[in-house]
Amino acid sequence: MRIEAATSEAYFAALPEERRAALTQVRRLVLRAFPRVTEELRNGLPTYFLDGTAFCALGNQKSFMALYIMHHDLLDAFNKDLKAYDHGRSCIRFRRLEPETIELFDRIIKYTGSRFPDSGLNGHARTELRIR
Repeated sequence: MRIEAATSEAYFAALPEERRAALTQVRRLVLRAFPRVTEELRNGLPTYFLDGTAFCALGNQKSFMALYIMHHDLLDAFNKDLKAYDHGRSCIRFRRLEPETIELFDRIIKYTGSRFPDSGLNGHARTELRIR
């Protein structure tokens, strides 16, 4: 479900209340972990940049919400944790934000945001996401 918005604030404001609460909570994880992060609406999604490099994004789709990790090779460190989740190469899909999901997202955000310079995709991560 594509949300027509010009800014991240407008994107979040256009979400249904339950989804706004969940995605805002993930947004807070990003902002707390990296106070210097910048947030821009890219490809229709709130996208988070560190030192000019996109490292994650949030999305609302028709039947799920998602956390997208640009340097998706860094998610390999979480293979065991992600077995319980619906996920793709660079996204983790969720319908509700459970406490264990918040804890996992917090670890993933902190790890990928601090380690993206070590990623094999560094300099090659796409800020254009393929959204189904």
